[in-house]
Amino acid sequence: RQILELIGEGLTNRQIGERMFLAEKTVKNYVSNLLSKLDMQRRTQAAALAARLKAGRRTG
Repeated sequence: RQILELIGEGLTNRQIGERMFLAEKTVKNYVSNLLSKLDMQRRTQAAALAARLKAGRRTG
């Protein structure tokens, strides 16, 4: 979930890695797995989902 939130903030794999103290390659693998589980092909789709989830938390 944290990876999804950081994608939603527009961070790159490198930036996510720096923030979470992970190697960029590890983040890339996590992102690939996340996209697969969500049945998405693009990172932008995940970012849009993260924005919707964040908006839902604010209103609900």
